Amino acid sequence: MTTHIDAGPRSSIALTGTEFAELDRLIFEDDDWWAMPSADQAALRHRFITAAVAHHLEHNADFRTFAESSGFTLADLGAPGSLVRVPQFPTRMFKRVEVRSVPAADCDVFKSSGTSGTQSMVWRDEPSLERLAGSLRPEGDIWRTLYGDVDLDDDGQMVHLGPNRREADGVWISYIMTLVEMFAATRSYVADGVLRLRDVVRDLEGALADGKFVCVAGPPVFMAELLRHMSDNSIKLSAGDRMAVITGGGWKKNESTKLDPDRLRSLAMDTFGLASAQQVRDVFNQVELNTAFIECEHHRKHVPPWVEVIVRDPRDLSPVPAGQVGLMSYLDPTARSYPCFLLAEDFGSAETDNCPCGRAGTTVHIDRRMRTSSHHGCALRLAETVRTD
Repeated sequence: MTTHIDAGPRSSIALTGTEFAELDRLIFEDDDWWAMPSADQAALRHRFITAAVAHHLEHNADFRTFAESSGFTLADLGAPGSLVRVPQFPTRMFKRVEVRSVPAADCDVFKSSGTSGTQSMVWRDEPSLERLAGSLRPEGDIWRTLYGDVDLDDDGQMVHLGPNRREADGVWISYIMTLVEMFAATRSYVADGVLRLRDVVRDLEGALADGKFVCVAGPPVFMAELLRHMSDNSIKLSAGDRMAVITGGGWKKNESTKLDPDRLRSLAMDTFGLASAQQVRDVFNQVELNTAFIECEHHRKHVPPWVEVIVRDPRDLSPVPAGQVGLMSYLDPTARSYPCFLLAEDFGSAETDNCPCGRAGTTVHIDRRMRTSSHHGCALRLAETVRTD
């Protein structure tokens, strides 16, 4: 089902209740976000983000002070192109102060797993968490190109290479990956700090023998460990089109220890016996961002229509042309509990209407982390604390 949402202009920017109701309808009811023309997506973003800015200006003293010191007022957001003027917190702000727009009692705290003393702490209330989960909804068109007409509730099995939500202890990548439970029955394979690879292989073989569609999900570093374990033990599967592989989290600490996505896809195809490289997908998120970007069958990460991506020149923070590498920044209206207007620590690029899959809107490529950053990201730090068996 695709819900049509009017992207036309409104006479007032103060109707935050109306705007957020429409945002929720888009997130939870529309099954093909990228069928909407990019110009309509831009108009929606302007309305939703303007409403979110108004909300956080009213309820978040830190953001209000930051905006005032920047000379910014809500009146600056008169047209879609003006979103570039929204003040954006550097993500390291979340390592230093408590950034909240709602009472702490209404929130759960989620953290990154950076080096000692550099954890980001992000406060999320229930509406913010529900919208984050909504950005991963399995009903979406981009997922159906992965598992086709399979009824995952009845015929699917999720294999999660990570801890369950209880053992994750608020670590963001672990929480994100447990959201695969929305797809089908799920088992997590990290317990007591051990990734149980032999159990993973046993259950993969059993689920495929039972005719299940199997989805293996986890951080790239754990996926690589599984593939290495299978290679070392001369184990190969013949999954054909009955398996999907989903990764999420950091790919590298530095140039000498990076994992190559093309190589991982190739290894997964060979080891699992997949029919196509299109069965291997990556999902991008970071603890401060409240929306997930899902990779399509051409391995390009698609930005849902409510998020504005601005790639900036690191020297003066001016926007760079489409396709040019710069510092990534995001305006995400889905977080009610904190201003999700972020200047990130990643370099990358963004383009519009340039994906072979034909979906409209923005795609991003994340190139590398800032060299001055000591923050390795949740997935890579998780790998440092988990043993394999």
